[in-house]
Amino acid sequence: MKRLYLSDTVAGEIGSYITENQLEAGDRLPSVSEWMTRLQVGRSTLREGVKRLEAEGVIKVVNGRGIFVSDQQIFRLFSRLHVTDARQHLLEMLDVRQVLEGKAVALATVNACEAQFDEMAQYLEAYRQAREDDDFLRVHEADSAFHLAIYRASGNQVMVELIRSIHSELYASWQTPEDRNNVFDDSFPHHLALLEAMRQRDVVAASAAYVDLMASTRHTVEIMA
Repeated sequence: MKRLYLSDTVAGEIGSYITENQLEAGDRLPSVSEWMTRLQVGRSTLREGVKRLEAEGVIKVVNGRGIFVSDQQIFRLFSRLHVTDARQHLLEMLDVRQVLEGKAVALATVNACEAQFDEMAQYLEAYRQAREDDDFLRVHEADSAFHLAIYRASGNQVMVELIRSIHSELYASWQTPEDRNNVFDDSFPHHLALLEAMRQRDVVAASAAYVDLMASTRHTVEIMA
């Protein structure tokens, strides 16, 4: 059955391909037409995913030559990871996320304006609607956008640029639709609690809600087959 991939998921799949194949800076990736066939997407959707990875410094597109792994130092670290246990890899990524995002949550709770909280609420509404439609790809995109909004609202531009540079790796796609649905179903209430606490400017409650969110996600990963 043909699957609909959104641009965020396309970017995640390409990033995962680089990591899984242990590609180095300068290595050539499959062509645009090959990616369209592999991911079953149209040219415009693929283009958006490629543009995002190029903006993050993960890949570079050379007209007339193809798509290549970037020489960005921070991505070399991930492209050299020898991932033999997908579950352990995801757990380690969650550790990194919790360190970075926990701080971003505390900062955003203090620094965010109401418009930024409203933006987060819009992403969670999109999350809710996609969840009801059992469209885990749209859920993934809405969830990713929600967390990126928290980083932007933190007011720490260094943190924002750092997370953008490694976003595709930290928010890696889950192994199966069932895994993704379980993650999103279990963690959704914690997202709502997190936003509410942030709106109330309650750093302690927001931090606790975020810990609960990550614990829920971690539990789902730990019980993956």
